[in-house]
Amino acid sequence: MKHRRTPHFIKAFANLPPEIKEQARKAFLLFQGNPSHPGLSIERIEGYPGLWSGRITQKYRWTFHFEEDSQTGERICVHRTIGSHEEVYRKP
Repeated sequence: MKHRRTPHFIKAFANLPPEIKEQARKAFLLFQGNPSHPGLSIERIEGYPGLWSGRITQKYRWTFHFEEDSQTGERICVHRTIGSHEEVYRKP
């Protein structure tokens, strides 16, 4: 599966504290290896069909959705935003 980051995700990631960035990198590697790993607490975001969130730490999460590459048909995971639980669920 391919992964893509939105400009908003890139900007939000850049503003994270260094220790959260490191935890996020570990979570993304885990996600790439096993998207259903229980430690990621992947869940659908209620009220936003097709949007999901994953846990980085107890306080930080990221959101994503899936698209299909129109040319290859391959599934693409689009990382939308990252931040504190409150920030992420306010604007997923």
